[in-house]
Amino acid sequence: MALLEVKNLGISFGGLRAVDDFNVNINKGQLYGLIGPNGAGKTTIFNLLTGVYKPTDGSIILDGENIVGKKPAQINMAGIGRTFQNIRLFKKLSVLDNVKVGLHNHSKYSTLAGILRSPSYFREEKQMDEKAMELLAVFDLDKEAHFLASNLPYGKQRKLEIARALATKPKLLLLDEPAAGMNPNETAELMDTIKLIRDKFDITILLIEHDMKLVAGICEQITVLNFGTELASGTPEVVLNDPKVITAYLGE
Repeated sequence: MALLEVKNLGISFGGLRAVDDFNVNINKGQLYGLIGPNGAGKTTIFNLLTGVYKPTDGSIILDGENIVGKKPAQINMAGIGRTFQNIRLFKKLSVLDNVKVGLHNHSKYSTLAGILRSPSYFREEKQMDEKAMELLAVFDLDKEAHFLASNLPYGKQRKLEIARALATKPKLLLLDEPAAGMNPNETAELMDTIKLIRDKFDITILLIEHDMKLVAGICEQITVLNFGTELASGTPEVVLNDPKVITAYLGE
């Protein structure tokens, strides 16, 4: 069953057509890859899916609901979480508090309860601490829970951003080049972790990358973009052997 259905999606900035007639169906539980060279339109599509940009045309159906026109916070509450190509952590907050920022999206105590520090406030804060520590343990970050986020090595900051996105309880997790800047060992470990969280949290993942071989090793389906349009789509084996992809993407 499709969790995300994108039909005829497009956006123009002035005279520039950044994304044109983009279509994709992603099933629940799927690990899907969106690849292409720099400037192909990958991050623009993420910004359309999350409400940062409003599409010029097309529809985005998440779990049966058209989310076009909704604000980013509303789309996050509807079930889309994301990371960014350039890490966006609260670097002056602790590792634990960065994850709790995501958990607060679903907090149940009122503003007044928070101001008055009522029993319900302390009870829910304790539950959030426990949940945040569980998420950090998945990424082997629980021992650094009280470090400042800025003091983590780069690779661990990448993992923390994914943990924070998971804290928002997404149905669909969008990962924007999560391995960018990592060494090969860190990348291999992260790819294993991504597969683990897909299974552990029973969520759907859409992954952006420009490294085709990396995505082919983890994703079940791939769409290749080139200048904002779909070049090819299918299983990694089919896409890797598509003559159009070999010519345009690999330059062979």
